[in-house]
Amino acid sequence: MELTIIRRHCRGLLALLLLVLSTGLASAQSGQVYTASGIDVDIQGDIATLRDQAMLEGQRRALRKVLNDIAPPERAAALTLPSDDVISTWVQDFEIEQEKTSATRYIGRFTFRFMAEPVQQYLAGNSVQFAQIQTKRLLVLPIYTDEAGNSNLWGPTNLWLAPWATKAPNVSLVPMQLPTGDVADTEALSATQALAGDLPRLTALAQRYGAGDVLVTEVRAAPVRDDGMQDFAITATRYSRESPQSFTDSVSGDPATVDELLAQSADRTIAWVQSQWKQANLVDASKQSTMIIEVPISTLRQWVDIKKQLGGVPSLKSVRMVSLTRTLAILDISFLGDVPQFQRSLAQQDLSLATALGDPNKGTLRQDPNASVSQPPPPAPLPSQMNQPAVPGSAPAVPNQPAIPQ
Repeated sequence: MELTIIRRHCRGLLALLLLVLSTGLASAQSGQVYTASGIDVDIQGDIATLRDQAMLEGQRRALRKVLNDIAPPERAAALTLPSDDVISTWVQDFEIEQEKTSATRYIGRFTFRFMAEPVQQYLAGNSVQFAQIQTKRLLVLPIYTDEAGNSNLWGPTNLWLAPWATKAPNVSLVPMQLPTGDVADTEALSATQALAGDLPRLTALAQRYGAGDVLVTEVRAAPVRDDGMQDFAITATRYSRESPQSFTDSVSGDPATVDELLAQSADRTIAWVQSQWKQANLVDASKQSTMIIEVPISTLRQWVDIKKQLGGVPSLKSVRMVSLTRTLAILDISFLGDVPQFQRSLAQQDLSLATALGDPNKGTLRQDPNASVSQPPPPAPLPSQMNQPAVPGSAPAVPNQPAIPQ
């Protein structure tokens, strides 16, 4: 009798696991990568058809933005978009953010969300690679250093906060977030510690915001030149699970246009972050890789969690159950891109994949024990609302350290 009960229990568990797998892993979600927000349209014509015309124009501009975001810009710019009727079938949903109408004019702002599959097929048909792995939020710490060498991270003396507050993208391959600048933040990290790469403090701040990587970026103002122009040096270091990655640039112009120069500096830094991630994760939708993976499991709850995490991996194309016991699932998977790209995609969902020694087509998948479970605080306020700098912490700066874990 006891043996029968155990067998029935195992069969019931197997049925539940297979049901969870088939219902949860059928198609991976692509998140916000195929979304375009803030699409402005301003057209004139017959009031009876103005909104319809605006919608068609808006979806074309939105699709163009999505393509520019996920594909190499020069390749995306050369593409001929399909007809309005075809694009309309790719739209998953849309939102009118705001609109104004008159008898002959329509002004609107839209958000369009596209289905991933037709966009991928379109790019593959045109032999264009694309990236669709969206990272965890990147915590951005912008620092302004004035002509006297005073570095400012918190408070109104940081002139670089305002451009970042308006330009840091929420919907992109690398979504970005600024800290709130509250008392806890100012006590946790100073500008000096951030610039020195104080990893324990950077890690703690990232965990507080539920962020993945940290970007420490500085714009340094030089004294005004004899010709009346001023130079601003830009540096940025992204601390991640991999080696730190750095960027340098500069802008110059009339000191009277400092706001414009600082905005341009933020734009260049954002472009570097997005381009670097995109270039490393370009895939060809017409090519797929396969792998046999082992997934150690201890409970049904753990398997449900892993299933949800796998469901957020956009490069995962198919999953087939090979075998299953109460402690181990063996899966046959296919995915876009190579193994390192797939590992990066899994890491964004707090999963780690170790390949087998001597056989890159086999591996072991586990939940990442270092994943942050912190809840993010409220959205960052405007720079004018941020607190004044606190006294820097007593912990010494630790430069030239390895990358902080996500």
